[in-house]
Amino acid sequence: MNRDTVLFLDFHPDGEGSVRKLAGIRRFARTQGWRVDAVRPDESRAAQVGPLLERRRPVGCIVERASWDELLPPALFGSVPVVYLDPPDPDAPGLARVVSVVCDNEAVARMAFRELFAGMPPCLAAVPSPGLPRWNLVRIATFRALCEEAGIECRTFDGIANEDREKRISRLARWLALLPKRTGVFGANDNAARDVVAAAMRVPRHIPKELAVVGVDGAGEGSFPVSVTSVKLDLELAGYQAARALAERLSGRRGGRPAGPPPSFGPLLVLRRRSTQGPGRQEPLILEAVDVIRREAGEGLTAAALAARFPVSRKHFERRFREAMGHSVLDEILHVRLGMALDMLSQSHVPIGTIADFCGFGTQRGLRKLFRARFGTSMEAWREAHGLS
Repeated sequence: MNRDTVLFLDFHPDGEGSVRKLAGIRRFARTQGWRVDAVRPDESRAAQVGPLLERRRPVGCIVERASWDELLPPALFGSVPVVYLDPPDPDAPGLARVVSVVCDNEAVARMAFRELFAGMPPCLAAVPSPGLPRWNLVRIATFRALCEEAGIECRTFDGIANEDREKRISRLARWLALLPKRTGVFGANDNAARDVVAAAMRVPRHIPKELAVVGVDGAGEGSFPVSVTSVKLDLELAGYQAARALAERLSGRRGGRPAGPPPSFGPLLVLRRRSTQGPGRQEPLILEAVDVIRREAGEGLTAAALAARFPVSRKHFERRFREAMGHSVLDEILHVRLGMALDMLSQSHVPIGTIADFCGFGTQRGLRKLFRARFGTSMEAWREAHGLS
């Protein structure tokens, strides 16, 4: 077998995101017979790149960091093909003519909007990430446009680049105090969402009773008293796309940045946590209902059948469920079913035609329609994009 080596620079072994990207890179690498070596940050400095290439002699490199503390410009790699994986600004000087795999930030904002809007709040709000990078501006602008399209008020916190965190939290607390009760707040990433939680505790504004909060990145548990609901990014697809783009460069199909949109990845799903649950989150009735959904969603469970198990009217049950969870019973059932479908879809031996029945969808057509609406692509295209076809 060809053991050509590919280097994945700036790999953080303790970071879930880096680990998931590496898994995607290695999945594609297996199709090429590549060996993938992950290079830690302390070995990925600009001054070390030349000696590293001389010592390892890779066929290509994938660079996760492109312009945080230190830019690793393409010139450092000489004739070795390089692909940049999710750089903060793919159009930064030195990167404008090379291949980068980028995040679909508009799709991220759409998923966050749907999650917050499902709770029918009278107002929505957006909080930018602390550093105000370019991707942040796209997420905020898209979220505001969706609010305008839906006819709902949207307020935006005025971010200041490189602001002292204590000053930012103090300003944010004063801003949160002026929001209407039952406002849904979108943090452009999990850092922004955590700042909202920290600021809300000072006012105080109760989360989730008064403020529902959604972040982005999928790492919202943290050590805060309130765990943060978060849009989880498809980082394995990001790694897979980067490796595939590198293979195209090696085959001569891409000498530099091609015309048209760059390869991209988007949101995978919403990790629902306490920050979007309503005031009834501790109700035994609701907790039992959620447990039933987790166990029986794939067995054709309906909202009406679930409500019939409890000694209240269906209307009363569904109202209490929405108040507690921030979304409807049906949305929770579909959320669980789609999670099951993704799990099955990631197993290449499972025929797509069998997934609908197994996950509790009445028809294959219904699953396909919902899948495209939630993920913006067909099931076949999703499987192919993840290298599982």
